[in-house]
Amino acid sequence: MSLPSLRTALPRLAARALRPQAPRCVAAAAAPATSAAACRRRELHVSAPRARSDDPGGKPNDGSHPTVYDDFFNLLSSPTDNPSITVHSLSDTAITLADGLVIAQPVLFLNGSVLLWDAPPLNVKQAAPSGWGWEAWDDECWKVVEVVEPRPEVIIFGTGATVCPPPQRIKSYLHSLGIQLTVESTRNACSTYNLLIEEGRTVAAALLPSERRPTQKVPNDEGGEHLENRK
Repeated sequence: MSLPSLRTALPRLAARALRPQAPRCVAAAAAPATSAAACRRRELHVSAPRARSDDPGGKPNDGSHPTVYDDFFNLLSSPTDNPSITVHSLSDTAITLADGLVIAQPVLFLNGSVLLWDAPPLNVKQAAPSGWGWEAWDDECWKVVEVVEPRPEVIIFGTGATVCPPPQRIKSYLHSLGIQLTVESTRNACSTYNLLIEEGRTVAAALLPSERRPTQKVPNDEGGEHLENRK
């Protein structure tokens, strides 16, 4: 190349070197180019959701560790999983259970559970099998035995210091549920109940204290009510 041609070419090369150039994309030799149409056809990959655990709390199967589930129990469940309730001693105003619990109100022993019973007042000196003195004792007093499973074979009804036979309508209602009613004094009813529990019978007890204290319904924190002795 002659000298004049170099003089004219050098400014052009310098100007070309100073001019900005668009970046070039260099594809890897091992990866083939993918067209835009192929990218549009590619489906979105989504991982399959994990199956939800039946027990989000992680309760251990062997029951060796305490959990929040221990605060709940099923009243309607079979009594095989519930400990037996037995009476240890009895006074005129209270019943003491074998575990030390003292109850000074009417109570139901049902399917291994101890339930305070909102039973109507009963004057044993005036109540009679004809129905006199039993006017407040309607079917609602015994409704709880309709929903439990299994239902008790027999209910031992302790009417206080003396035996007070109920009217036939109460017996007929319980018989319609397949439940036999046995009426005794509360002291004898506790003894009979303990004996039948030892024999493995499905039995319930409905017990009135010999000297009953007035009770009242008091609202609780859960929005319900519970019974307390009036002061």
